[in-house]
Amino acid sequence: MSVERIRKAILDEARAEADRIAHEARLRYQERLDEARRNIQEEFDRRWKTAQRDAEREASSALMQKRSEHNMALLRRRNAILDELFQQAARRLVQSPDEGYRELVRGWMRDIPPHVAGQVLCNGQDGQRLGPLVDSLNRSRGPQAQLRLVPGDRPSLGGVIFQTDKFEIDLSLDARLARLREELAPQVADILLRDQTGV
Repeated sequence: MSVERIRKAILDEARAEADRIAHEARLRYQERLDEARRNIQEEFDRRWKTAQRDAEREASSALMQKRSEHNMALLRRRNAILDELFQQAARRLVQSPDEGYRELVRGWMRDIPPHVAGQVLCNGQDGQRLGPLVDSLNRSRGPQAQLRLVPGDRPSLGGVIFQTDKFEIDLSLDARLARLREELAPQVADILLRDQTGV
């Protein structure tokens, strides 16, 4: 077998292994996201039922103005519960083992253009954890498309932000949880309105 054929066979096998690892990482990320979503919903339902029982006792004799104040309090309570639940979900993801966390972030970093150099911003705690990932990615990038890991104060929760002189791509846990919260907010509002109107 010629050297070129051997080289091609090795590269093909490496690509296949990389595809398999990437596929498994995407599956693990989706499973974690689904589990976090289920946990958030279950915890919210439990807390909401308790909060609703307490609120109904307090609001039994309220007038229209009191009812309006009560609804605002429920909204604040709902937001506080959602904040706490999303913070718990973020902590669970960030506290996962280093290898799993790197694979999760690797999946997000597929959105970084392969031919563009730039800074990969991460928080101080992730600096050491993500160093091997950036080194690994740089080995597959050209000399003009190298990534430079820059630990600092953003993103606050985890993940990374890719930054060049011309643009920025937010690949952070902060942004992903914010989008998930925005997606769930209408469902939560619907639950609140349905429970309040008795429909």
